[in-house]
Amino acid sequence: MKDLICISAYCPTEEQEIILERCVDSVRRYGFHIVLISHSHIPIHIQKKCHYYLYDYNNDISDNPNLLGFSYYTFDNKKIVSKFFSKTFYGFAIYRMLSMAAQIALNFGYENMHHMEYDCELLDKDLIIKNSKLLDEYDTIFYTKDGKDPEESGFILGCFKSFKVKSLPDNFKKYNRDFIENEMHSFQLLYLENFTKKLFIESGNKIFFSELPSKDLLKIGDQLYHRNLHWTLYYNDEDKNLNIFYREIGNTPEKISIIVNRERIVNIQTSPGVWNIRSLGIFDEIHHVRVDNDKKIVYEKLFDSESREKFKMLSFIL
Repeated sequence: MKDLICISAYCPTEEQEIILERCVDSVRRYGFHIVLISHSHIPIHIQKKCHYYLYDYNNDISDNPNLLGFSYYTFDNKKIVSKFFSKTFYGFAIYRMLSMAAQIALNFGYENMHHMEYDCELLDKDLIIKNSKLLDEYDTIFYTKDGKDPEESGFILGCFKSFKVKSLPDNFKKYNRDFIENEMHSFQLLYLENFTKKLFIESGNKIFFSELPSKDLLKIGDQLYHRNLHWTLYYNDEDKNLNIFYREIGNTPEKISIIVNRERIVNIQTSPGVWNIRSLGIFDEIHHVRVDNDKKIVYEKLFDSESREKFKMLSFIL
């Protein structure tokens, strides 16, 4: 077997474990070797379906806004501009997992490594077979979300990619947290995908880029929901209020409760496909915000005078 499928995972809920098992089963049925690397403990029956399983205790995430990129949502001739659609920078965590997978691939003689995130599903073995043949000529296969040349403006897809193992860059197969952070800061890369793109372009390897895999070959998971990318707090300079924008992208309604200063509750009853905005009050008077959904606390943020002023510049409405 020359191809190793790396599945990276963080599945703290039963719902996410079910999604992960579908991913593992989708690869297993075609006979490919699987290395599952997770920052959460995985049930033993899922572990047994994999050829290798590693638990990494250090889910190294950061809330440093300098590592986060801006995202946007436009409506009614207005635009929310915010770094906090992304709640954390997960690049350190994912590169810890990828470096472990790379060492397994190197040590046990695999020629190619294909990376999938846990909420994807392999629908046809031809995707791996095709990429494996391409890796005879190229060193890396990335996909861009819009089909554009990534060396210009194309934004690479993070959830699926393929590599020739012997050509992996040193800073991919050997984890170097300081290098990742310095590159993100020095070149203002803003997104982990841009760091990955720069790393492989500068490694001297040939790179093959393509449009997204066909929907008949790969099912891509709902990253917006599982990473809480569908909502944000933001500042409105006109009335000096802190607001919450929440867009329901799930299939069922949710009750969202926002607790302000540990005493006042603002509720949102969501509907699928509908966005909501609620004012949480004068921002200069808010020092703590907690966001709960039907099941758990999903976000908690403390504000002092310094962090409040920084937030106003990083999350606002035009």
